[in-house]
Amino acid sequence: MSLKSLFYSFILLLLIPNDCLSQIDFNKYKTLMSKGPIPEDFTKETYEKLADDLKNERDELSRSQEKIFIEGTNYAIDEILHSGLVIYGDEISNYVSEIADRLLQKNGDLRSKLRFYTIKSNSANAFSTDQGIVFVTTGLVAQLTSEAQLAYILAHEIAHYTEKHVVETFDWTTKRGRQNDRIEKLSQYSKEKEFEADKIGIYMYHAAGYSVDEIFSTFEVLMYSYLPFDEIEFPYSYFNSSNIFIPTILFPTKKYEIKAEEDYDDEFSSHPNIKKRKEAAEKEVGTITNWEKTTQFLGNDRFNLVRNLARFESVRSDIIDASYGNAIYTVFLLEKDFPNSLFLKQMKAQIWLNMMLYKSGNMGAKMVDKTSEYEGESAAVHFFLKKLNREGMITMALRQIYDLHIENKDDFEITTIYARFIKEISEDPKFKIESFSKKSFSEAANDYLIAQKDSNKVVIQDTVTKVSSKYDRIKNKKNADTPENFDSTKFYLYGLADIMVDTEFLKLYDDNKKIQIEKEQEIEKYKALTNSQQKAYNKKKAKNEYSLGLKELIVVEPMVMSYKKGEVNNIKSEKLEKDFSSAIESSAKNAGVTTYTIDSRGLNDKGTQGFNERSLLISLLNQLAEEEDVNIFPVDFQLLNEIKTNYGTSKVMFSLVEHNYSPNLSFTGIFSSILIYPILFVYVPLGILSGNNTQMNVLILDLENGVIENGINYYFKDSPKKLQLGAHMYDIFKKLNTEPIN
Repeated sequence: MSLKSLFYSFILLLLIPNDCLSQIDFNKYKTLMSKGPIPEDFTKETYEKLADDLKNERDELSRSQEKIFIEGTNYAIDEILHSGLVIYGDEISNYVSEIADRLLQKNGDLRSKLRFYTIKSNSANAFSTDQGIVFVTTGLVAQLTSEAQLAYILAHEIAHYTEKHVVETFDWTTKRGRQNDRIEKLSQYSKEKEFEADKIGIYMYHAAGYSVDEIFSTFEVLMYSYLPFDEIEFPYSYFNSSNIFIPTILFPTKKYEIKAEEDYDDEFSSHPNIKKRKEAAEKEVGTITNWEKTTQFLGNDRFNLVRNLARFESVRSDIIDASYGNAIYTVFLLEKDFPNSLFLKQMKAQIWLNMMLYKSGNMGAKMVDKTSEYEGESAAVHFFLKKLNREGMITMALRQIYDLHIENKDDFEITTIYARFIKEISEDPKFKIESFSKKSFSEAANDYLIAQKDSNKVVIQDTVTKVSSKYDRIKNKKNADTPENFDSTKFYLYGLADIMVDTEFLKLYDDNKKIQIEKEQEIEKYKALTNSQQKAYNKKKAKNEYSLGLKELIVVEPMVMSYKKGEVNNIKSEKLEKDFSSAIESSAKNAGVTTYTIDSRGLNDKGTQGFNERSLLISLLNQLAEEEDVNIFPVDFQLLNEIKTNYGTSKVMFSLVEHNYSPNLSFTGIFSSILIYPILFVYVPLGILSGNNTQMNVLILDLENGVIENGINYYFKDSPKKLQLGAHMYDIFKKLNTEPIN
């Protein structure tokens, strides 16, 4: 390393806050949040960005193409910025920014135009925008083995920005008539652009003083980035304990090969394959001398900290995506370095509860990879979960959650998950607690072997034998404690022996079971009513359907989607959202409901705290939307409870208005007259008047349990004017404010 490079590294280390490496407690980890002042990228209205962006002429595009490009890219970027996934001022974003400082230390003008943000996503990716924003995903950072690899990726993305590849790619797609998917292709470049970005990136990377070897290891990282961040054999004994034994027949007998290749056929791909990129890079690298050997200017400890943050985030991302097989394998990987992490234990409890809910709802296939997708060591987990039948899944989940609860009785989150799990199985008519053995697997297996041995002996029978009835024999066949009934494939029957004699568990289960029995009795009483009595009951129930007695409510991001000719009119939608938000605020006040609005339009006032609260709530909605028929446990349970405490209410409202204008016009259409001031009649086709269709959707969600309590829909054939929106919202708030009738 040169003296200059060493000095620069020393200065950078001095600039790192003293508590940067010590403030993260991975044993009590919580998801990464934004910090510091909120950047203008997040607070400025999109239509204002459009106006500013139009001032910068792009020679590569015609004026009409430029308008389409600017609107398309700005709205697409703002969707990402406000998706609930993006963070700023956090440890990862700051780390990325400091690497960019080094890459552009001699180009202050270019550095001042760029902003770097992190996306919490397991998709290993980085991309730049025409507006100067560079996004890096946690999934990418989790895969890296050095700071230098990230530096090369950033140099590549900065090159895409400086060479205006986004603009040129857009021009290429529009000239070929691909208007419908133009936005999706903005981060995809031709092979020529990729080679050009690699070439420019190499020179930028070299000037920063990084090791040449890390360029080629970066290509390997990218090639295998679709796999988990490490490749460690998953032990088939992982779930075993003194209380449960999993037969190896539930695991694969073979290894699943990793299919990635350097020299894949890229004829129909926008990107060149890895082999071609490596060969081109080798040629370019050969023209440069005086390579440094540094891989970590910001220090190995700093890199490991940032990478661990990204890896912890990968568990959360998998849970939100309902990718539970991957989540279990990721927890397994992290437990090797963080065996005492309470966060990992909480996530493990969440995973098993949610998997049980999916399996009970006959949707187990959605949470694991397809057999055709099995690759590498993580395939063993997916194979096992797919093999588990419904009873096996419930048993495994109860075993795991019970053990976590016993080990962490003071943890509110795990205790809540435990109580929720018992409630769920008490309501499951197929779960029969009496079917489980009070013997462990080893005890039952030993009794079976003894019984088999005894059955081979010659036994002199007594002259008097006890004759059992048919019913005794049937019950005996169903009794898991009978040695002759032992079946190793039904391991789950012997995995809860200690739980079946736990008085605390049995009481909690019985209490929930009594509530369920009372509900079933109410149903039977209803069935016994006469038709007129049932009608009266239904009428009373209908009145209570939306009656929650709500006095306070958190309102999250009221949204409007206005369509014309099948496409979203972004500018009109954005302006209508302001009217909708205003209508909600005034109608709630008139209905006697206090609202606390958390949306992207009020971030200038609420700042970073408001941004973080909104991101958590949007993430919750995304998690619930993954499978609307399953009331999953919210991944950010503790942070959501903090929001509940801050606002004094657990009730949250999400709302969406969808407006479509499709006039039904024909030459023979019926005409109607409209009086226009001062006194003028104008005749217009009725098709124009009836072309508006508006749907209003409102969801009420409880933060305490993550369950959607109510869904209200309104449909009207008119445009979403502020007055009408307010009238409908007033009606909704009055219903929600009403106390239930006993």
